[in-house]
Amino acid sequence: MHATLDDLPREILLLIIAYALSFGSVPSNILCVNHQFHNAGVEWLYRNLYFRSPEQLRLFAQMGENAGVVLRSVTVDLTGKFTRSDVWQHLREALCRCRDRAERLGQGQKQIPLEVLCLRLHSYSRDTSHHVFEEALSVANPRVFRWTGPDPDHHFSTAIVAPIASRLCRIFGTWSNVQDITVTNITFSVDSDNSVMPLLPEIPGLRTLYLGQATFLSAGSVAAVFCVNRMASLERVRLVDTYCESIWGSRIRRSDIEKAVQIIMFPQDVVQYEGVLSRIRKILTCEKKTERIIGGDRVEGSVFLV
Repeated sequence: MHATLDDLPREILLLIIAYALSFGSVPSNILCVNHQFHNAGVEWLYRNLYFRSPEQLRLFAQMGENAGVVLRSVTVDLTGKFTRSDVWQHLREALCRCRDRAERLGQGQKQIPLEVLCLRLHSYSRDTSHHVFEEALSVANPRVFRWTGPDPDHHFSTAIVAPIASRLCRIFGTWSNVQDITVTNITFSVDSDNSVMPLLPEIPGLRTLYLGQATFLSAGSVAAVFCVNRMASLERVRLVDTYCESIWGSRIRRSDIEKAVQIIMFPQDVVQYEGVLSRIRKILTCEKKTERIIGGDRVEGSVFLV
């Protein structure tokens, strides 16, 4: 007797279908195999929304259905796509549509609880889109948030402009579920007046923070996260290829953060100062990942910057 795909346990079948839907050149083909594949595939599609173009996002916002399943993750991957600032309007409408469906099913919440919210796209600095950006992300309440640039890892580029970066950090404070934040290809404001303002608001449940390819990141704002905001759940902070100015300047090192802590706290509270330093040395690492061919802050040997 020969085993067929229909004989596979549902858990394994879902893994196969998920892979085909995520990486197949024509993802919908697998839905045509039989009724079992179609039903399982449709359930997975609507549980894990994946948008690869602004048009997909727009169409879902206008007419998408949820097939009666609970939304688990949302990914917007616009790698290689030309996009406009109205992508935030479409994302807001899509998430609001999902939230409204949940309300009709008696699961009404102001925010949609998600396992993962993943973005791979450029932001835009046009003033009229800023409030729409905030409204779009405020509809969600993810446990894991990732926003990376759409360019290859070795290509140092800015995907998140400074006006959006400041708003993004504020939005983090509205997410009660968030535990893991990864943000790369970001530039912060050059405004030195905010150098000792915490980079993030108080986020009680945050466990890990990864910042990569960041420019104009203030060491003082990172230090203030430890000095002002306690965030007892925080277990790991990684600053990878982060610069206090442009990429032609110096990478941020852990010693820069420690000096900033001294400026903020010492000598007013020596005991607390020592405790903050100890915690920083335990959970924060500054690292180099992408090396320039010529110029810039070149690091030889260890990837850790102390």
